[in-house]
Formats: sequence, structure tokens, C-alpha cells
Amino acid sequence: MDVYAKEARRLALWFTAISTLAVFALLPFSKITFTGTDLGRIAFVTGIAGACAGYCWKRGMDRLAPGLEAVMLGLFMTVPILVSTYLAMSLDYPLADELLAYADGVMGIDWTVFIGFVDGHPDLANALQYAYSSISFQLLTLPLLLGIAGHQERSYRMIFAYGVICYTSSIISIWFPALGTYAAHEISQSQLNSINVHYGFAFLHDFLAVRSAPTFTLSLANASGIVTFPSVHAAAALLCGWAAWPLKSLRYPFAALNVLMAVSAVSNGGHYVTDIVAGFLVTTISIAVVTQVLRRQVHAKYRLPGIIGQVSGAQAT
Repeated sequence: MDVYAKEARRLALWFTAISTLAVFALLPFSKITFTGTDLGRIAFVTGIAGACAGYCWKRGMDRLAPGLEAVMLGLFMTVPILVSTYLAMSLDYPLADELLAYADGVMGIDWTVFIGFVDGHPDLANALQYAYSSISFQLLTLPLLLGIAGHQERSYRMIFAYGVICYTSSIISIWFPALGTYAAHEISQSQLNSINVHYGFAFLHDFLAVRSAPTFTLSLANASGIVTFPSVHAAAALLCGWAAWPLKSLRYPFAALNVLMAVSAVSNGGHYVTDIVAGFLVTTISIAVVTQVLRRQVHAKYRLPGIIGQVSGAQAT
């Protein structure tokens, strides 16, 4: 690996470790209890990815090992990221649905018209459903593909940026908790023909409980994504589209998939369009910050001459 890939790896490892410790250090000061008894599946998959990465490093498989290691880091961060969203919602700030709906109105968005259009086109509704469900597949597959294709630095930078995006979104969401569009408009599944709104309602049980209950036990087996603003689905769509761009044969299929995934956050995730815009902004800023931190660390650590630094820095765009 070149110096950028090595430094991106170091930063991703440190960020994962420090952010995990920080999240769990906050738990004793909250009303959330986390037993960890249902960590088995995540621990198993993460352990397999870590063991395979270790084997590949030992065998000198310098393309496969970074991709597997990046996947392991992404899986490992799943738990603290999820915990951080529940910590944010447990602070029980006033609901922001009215404000978010107003922001949509300012942009000229008529959510009911959009939902009516999608629901009237079954093929489009199905495509959006598949795109919405692709988030986990993309977040696990892309780091591996990037590593195998020789873009190890981008693989680690993607995971680093994903962590920054999710924790930033959790912090922002403290002041913007929301029920989402389907609950706010009181539209149920029975009123729709083509759109599957499961995810527009599935999070509400935990969302309401963690806000109102004096104590709350977080179960990973039943946990949901309870952050509405910013939309993490939209943020991940932009991140995955950016990450896949160096893969020339796959850049446009992934770009198309992630356009659909961003749109599906409105139709299937119950998000306001304002949530989507905020998700895009969080991702854009996060990628820029991670890229700048990486460049500064490389230049400081390796004392790169100006012209070399400029040429090498082009790799980190």
C-alpha cells in the first residue's frame, strides 16, 4: 500500500476504536441499558471478516486484506453507531415534524403528490423498495471491491467517512427528532397499493419508547434506525456513489442505484425531502473533512515535498 492507504488505514482504525469507547462511555449517564446479550450475529460476522483479513495480511494478499479489514471495521461500528442514535433520541427534544414539513413547503415539495405518483406506478415502487434495501449490501460490498481493485485508500476512507456521517447525524438529530411523513400525514399501509411503508413505521415503537420511558433496554435484535433528520439512507447513497466512482465498469450502475436509494428514503423510509438534503450536506462535508485530515496527516508524517505532495494528494480526491 502507498502512504495514503497506510495513513487512511491507521485513521480508520483509531477512529473506530475511539468513537466506540466514547459512545459506550456515555451509556452510564443515560437512561439506556445495553446488555450486549444479542451481539452474537454481529460478533460472528465481524470475527470472520477479521480472521480472513488477518490471514490475507499474513499471506501477502495486499489487495484482498485491506478490503476485508475495511468491511470488518464497518461491521464493528454498527453497534456503537446504533447506540449513538438511541442516546440522541433519549434526550427527548420536541418533535420537529412541523418544522421539517414547513421546510419542504418552502422548497415547493408536495409530499402527498409524490407518494401518489410512486404508488400509482408499481414498477417504480418495486425498484425503489429494492434500492432502499440495498444499503447494507453496498456498505459491505464496496469496501471489498475497492480493495480488490487496488483502491485501498478509498476503501478505508469510505469507512472512516461513514462513521463520521453517522455520528454527525446522531448529534444533529438530537434537536430534530421526528415521527416521519407517514405518521405525520396519518397514511397507513392499507391506503397504498404499491409502496411498502414498513420502514416508515417500524422505528416508531423504539423511537417513542426511548423518548418517554424512564428507562429503556436496547435490544439489537429489535433495534431500528430511529434518526429521521438527517436521512442516513440519503447520506449513504451519496457516500456509496462517491466510493464506487473509481470502479469504471461499476460507477454508473452504482450511481443509478444510489439515485434510487436517495429517492426511496422519501417513498419507503418516510423521510421529508429536507432530510434528504441534510443527508447530502452531511456526506459532502464529512468526505471533505476526512480527505483533508488524511492529506494533512500524510504530509506531516512523511514530510512530502510540495510537488510530490500535490501529485500524491490527487489520489485522495
